[in-house]
Amino acid sequence: PTLRGVARRPSSSRMSISIVPFIGLISFGVQYVYPLTESAGVLLKEKTANKDLTQWVVFWIICIGFAILENNFLFFLADCVPLYLELKTLAFLWLVHPDYLGALWLWHKRLKVPHAEYDKAFYPLLLQCLGPLGKAPAVEAAPKSDEGTSKDD
Repeated sequence: PTLRGVARRPSSSRMSISIVPFIGLISFGVQYVYPLTESAGVLLKEKTANKDLTQWVVFWIICIGFAILENNFLFFLADCVPLYLELKTLAFLWLVHPDYLGALWLWHKRLKVPHAEYDKAFYPLLLQCLGPLGKAPAVEAAPKSDEGTSKDD
């Protein structure tokens, strides 16, 4: 049925079952807002730990991959699977929580070894395709300082 040209959902249409109030907002915060602030903090640090960079790069790859899957293929899950948003929020919370660092764990325990094979095969090709951008910048030698001598002597 339509009302002035606006389609309305039938009252019997499926709706997601949720027990947490504002779970959509909480899920958005866990999936995007908190990781964005943490990633920005890591990038703005003068010295960044390798584990921090790995955590957030792997997280964003997983997050973007999941968002593409969810929007194009799994969109029906939100309406059909009870507590879908709660489960999704818990999964992303595990990936980003500072006590668990799930994305870092996934990389070191599950993804690093299979990825090493492809890295060895394709990394030189990638650097070759990048041309001059794929080369490390030349480091200038720092001039030696003459300690203990002065020009006034």
